[in-house]
Amino acid sequence: MDELSPRALAKRQQITDAARALFLAQGYARTSMDAITAEAGVSKQTLYAYFDSKDDLLKAIVLDVQSAIPAPPALNAPRNRGELRTALIAFGEALIGGLLREETIALLRLMVGEAVHLPEFREAFLQAFPLFLLGRTRAILEGAAANGVITLDRPDVSVRMLVGPLVSYVMFGGLLLSGPPQPPERGDVEWLVDAYLRTLDDGPNPC
Repeated sequence: MDELSPRALAKRQQITDAARALFLAQGYARTSMDAITAEAGVSKQTLYAYFDSKDDLLKAIVLDVQSAIPAPPALNAPRNRGELRTALIAFGEALIGGLLREETIALLRLMVGEAVHLPEFREAFLQAFPLFLLGRTRAILEGAAANGVITLDRPDVSVRMLVGPLVSYVMFGGLLLSGPPQPPERGDVEWLVDAYLRTLDDGPNPC
């Protein structure tokens, strides 16, 4: 995508926007490439110049969800527990706020449903959302560990201990909820991060 011209990028976005609208309105299985062509206002030749199949379109839309997952802080890796706490709170609040939007929740519902019915789509969903989220969280913790702030004996397990509670707000306050998304109470993420930090050992004492 980086090699596309601005005009081509705009055309590609026009197509994915049309596909997203149709997928959400009538479901993936009931949406045809002809319908997407008509909704996007492009020729079939143009559509297939950007996407080989409807599956490719769905995967492109899945990648859009990644934009709601905040990147690890661009600053230096946390140098002490206070900086780690601040980084994790900012990450958790941005994560929940980004995912608890009505359009994002609708996309997540679509993705989960299609992952159940389309085995070939499951790996794309796994890479684009759960593993991507775990990787971004791990980057913060490993940065702190590299600076000797904490010890990560089981990084995979440690990351899940934080991500699980954060994602539960998305699940129970959005994905499985009837009605508009419900964000956590003020201070909940701070409390969660503080409780999580108590499970982490300090880094080795310098000699």
